[in-house]
Amino acid sequence: MKKSFAILIVLAIGCSKNNSNHSIAVPDVVLAQQNRANIQGMILLYDEEGNRQADMSGVTVSIDNSTVSTKTGADGKWALDSIPYGTYDISYAKQGYGTGKIMGIYHAATNHATTVISKSESMAVNSSIAVSNLVITPFNDAIQAAGVTGVHIDPVFNNPSGKEKYIRLFFSDNGSVNSNNYLAEVKVRSSGAASQMNDFNLTTSFFVNLGFKKGQTIYVKAYGDSFLADEYTDPITNTTIFPSLSTKPSSTVSFVLATK
Repeated sequence: MKKSFAILIVLAIGCSKNNSNHSIAVPDVVLAQQNRANIQGMILLYDEEGNRQADMSGVTVSIDNSTVSTKTGADGKWALDSIPYGTYDISYAKQGYGTGKIMGIYHAATNHATTVISKSESMAVNSSIAVSNLVITPFNDAIQAAGVTGVHIDPVFNNPSGKEKYIRLFFSDNGSVNSNNYLAEVKVRSSGAASQMNDFNLTTSFFVNLGFKKGQTIYVKAYGDSFLADEYTDPITNTTIFPSLSTKPSSTVSFVLATK
């Protein structure tokens, strides 16, 4: 898990405005004059089909542990103005898109040189998929006769386009499983059909390697997710954030792991 620790600038001897109504404290008046510069980057927005949005404005970009923030323009570009030197964690968020993190950005600000974050960040709109059911089917007799046990887990949801969507499955040893309370998770692709039995056949060995035991009852809940690999670890809570999950998960379903 990636972690970083922002340098907290706590002595408010001098401040300089960022945008129209925010400020950030600096440790020394001289450094306030000599070691301030902009931080710039870009955030790209995508729809559920993976198409880049024409308008990428309105993403709030802020420095953690400060009051400094700005918003992206229509081209997705953003700039935090006149930031003192330091190492920063930067957060970004937009309604309907969740959140994101850029961690451990070193900002030298030497001779007022702008720090440009060369790698664009990406955000996909929150999944609209409402998983109505989970169909769990043991491997057929022929597969089990070959010595392989496991289950097919097929999320069922309305999918007029027929294109495969991404679903994230959360597993636990108790019925209160959800995206914040789980022992393991996996992201799969699904057409939404109840009997597809496609490429996410989950073997007993798969679950044992995740820490479950043979013969154990496993509980699972499914959420629609985006095509992006956008999960990240919050450095404060040390929890994994899944920004693009649907707000309409499946009901919890359980199955018993094979004993062989």
